[in-house]
Amino acid sequence: MRVAIYSPYLDTFGGGEKYMMTIAESLSSLQRVDVLLDKHLRSLGGDYLKKELSKRFDLDLNKVSFIKGPIGEGSSFLARLAFLKHYDVLFYLTDGSIFLSTSKRNILHIQSPLAGQPAKNFWGKLKLKSWNLIIYNSNFTKKHSETNWPLSSEVIYPPVDTDKIKPLKKKKYILSVGRFFGYLKDKKQNLLIKTFRELHKENNLKDWSLQLAGAASKGDESYLRELKNLAAQLPVNFYPNIDYDSLVKLYGESSIYWHASGFSEDDPTKMEHFGITTVEAMAGGCVPVVFNGGGQIEIIGRGTSGMLWDTPEQLKEYTVKLIKNSGLMKKMGKAAIQSARQFSKDKFRDKILKLWK
Repeated sequence: MRVAIYSPYLDTFGGGEKYMMTIAESLSSLQRVDVLLDKHLRSLGGDYLKKELSKRFDLDLNKVSFIKGPIGEGSSFLARLAFLKHYDVLFYLTDGSIFLSTSKRNILHIQSPLAGQPAKNFWGKLKLKSWNLIIYNSNFTKKHSETNWPLSSEVIYPPVDTDKIKPLKKKKYILSVGRFFGYLKDKKQNLLIKTFRELHKENNLKDWSLQLAGAASKGDESYLRELKNLAAQLPVNFYPNIDYDSLVKLYGESSIYWHASGFSEDDPTKMEHFGITTVEAMAGGCVPVVFNGGGQIEIIGRGTSGMLWDTPEQLKEYTVKLIKNSGLMKKMGKAAIQSARQFSKDKFRDKILKLWK
């Protein structure tokens, strides 16, 4: 069996890319897997992408081939039809666009609520008809997409390295992990710093520090500077482009996990669609105190394995409650570890393999 995987934004090294490359790793031991490179990705080089994706996501992609393909913007329609006929299965991470595929089986992955109705016109209906299944990363994403994408679907939660992330000796760390994205500022690190400053001023922290980690590109440098200025004279540490092993250690050492994506937003695309970093933190025994919206509510048992807040005042209240009650912190940390296991990489792999049965 030959499997093709196409993700047009592999070089962003985000959650969707980890999802697709974990599919590649999972299937490569059983069949031939080709990751298809469009014109933009070819300019970066298959060897570079393979090396970086393996390192950043801690994946074994040795058996996966990264090859040029007539796919993506500017590619030949006829060449693509002829090329894809050689594959038994094609996985495509769609950004809302769709194309006619001639693989024997075609599976779309949607990781963010997508507007637009691909079957509104004849050409859209024809293209959609060539696809067999949509896999969503959460019920939240499915709920806000399925009326626009009339196709058979199921939810397969993203893979999380719950076996590799372990609780360590806990420190007085509040951790938040998310890209320092200067354009959207969707991880709302500025809100977290302001909240931390208020807690610090109210003398409710006592030696606690805020740890902010995540990817950052050159275009995000001004936003990083803005955040560092906002955090001046506070015990706030920044970890842009932190390596995987260091992040795993940070998860294990941290006691509380903050997440604010989705706060004050009405647009579902601006909310957290699942929450991989929340699950990773939970695997390390870190108690999540996260915004009550998006896919986060599918991860956390309210009041058992974490806390869900609606306002910054609640974020402060729940954080102080945990800090002042070490017994509650330990109890919820253990429950968080148990809850995280339902999103393990092994469970993900089993569900992907069942797509053939």
